[in-house]
Amino acid sequence: MLRQLATLALISAGVSISLSQIRVHPRLLLDQIVFMIPVGSAIVPGPGAIFEIAVMNLDGSGFRQLTSDGTFKFLPHFSPDGTKIVYTKYSVGQYSVPNAVMDLALYDLATGSETMITHDGADVQGTWSPTGQRLAYLNVGTPTAIWTIDPDGSNPQKIASSSETVDDMQWGDIAWSRDDWILFSVAQHVNGCFKVRTDKIRPDGSARTQVSDGGPNCTPPGAEQSGDADPGWSADSKTIYSSRGFPVPPADGPGTERKLYAFSSDAWYSGKVEMDLSLPSEPSCIEGVPKGSPDGQQVLVFRVCVDTPTPKPGIYLTDTAGSYRTFITQGFGADWAPLARERRLPRSEGLQTPLRFR
Repeated sequence: MLRQLATLALISAGVSISLSQIRVHPRLLLDQIVFMIPVGSAIVPGPGAIFEIAVMNLDGSGFRQLTSDGTFKFLPHFSPDGTKIVYTKYSVGQYSVPNAVMDLALYDLATGSETMITHDGADVQGTWSPTGQRLAYLNVGTPTAIWTIDPDGSNPQKIASSSETVDDMQWGDIAWSRDDWILFSVAQHVNGCFKVRTDKIRPDGSARTQVSDGGPNCTPPGAEQSGDADPGWSADSKTIYSSRGFPVPPADGPGTERKLYAFSSDAWYSGKVEMDLSLPSEPSCIEGVPKGSPDGQQVLVFRVCVDTPTPKPGIYLTDTAGSYRTFITQGFGADWAPLARERRLPRSEGLQTPLRFR
């Protein structure tokens, strides 16, 4: 998803949004998030773009920038007890830069200290186990592989790696569920059709299961991939949210249209139900990096639509039915604090029930 967004940064250059401009949905109340905050005019990750790590509440209060050393950081996640944050730190280059050097970093919220926990130069996308006793990450060497490690950097163990066959070319975008599955995207090129699907695997490397086929569309030559990207779990581990790519550009924009999709975490089968959660009033945008809230009621998502005179890229909030989009802040790759809560409102104010696939 991110390669095309670098082009959109040129369209949206100069966009600056202060916290005072945030329009808060009535249901928001101090649900803290961690996210990537851009430095300068950067809108999305890409060559030359620098992002630091910050935390804040959904109403804009409590903003605190945690890092400031001028290196690129990527996809932060709170530990299950809320005391630490893991993210990818690039010591050389930025996202999509050839020969970039990146490893996992751990930020301690109590001490304000950062510790590097891997040192291979090719490790990305750290994600916490449900207990917080292990981290999973992706090594982007050849072949791509999923590893786990203790938070202090000890006891690294390889789980599994891609076979590099036509139906298992390369892996990416990992996420660890509360019921102990590790989700990952799989690039495939079968019968002349290149796209990306979603699989899951147990932390011991067993029970690998396909959970989507990436949809019916193949990737046009030279375009960003059709299919899944950035899959994330619901709180109960029963639903997967995905950035589903289509072989068309978004309205009035370059790149690949991507919609927020949802499907169950059960094994894929022909005809498996999927739900398009794109906003009906503005369906042709780019949406990615979805993260379900701890209470199972909401989803954070990056969103940019370029069919307006003043595009407003950034982090948005929606419900599990995709019925609205509320702008939260400029930034990318947001995730929830594990103890994030919401103020309970009457159903007449828009409270949604969880998705049901069966």
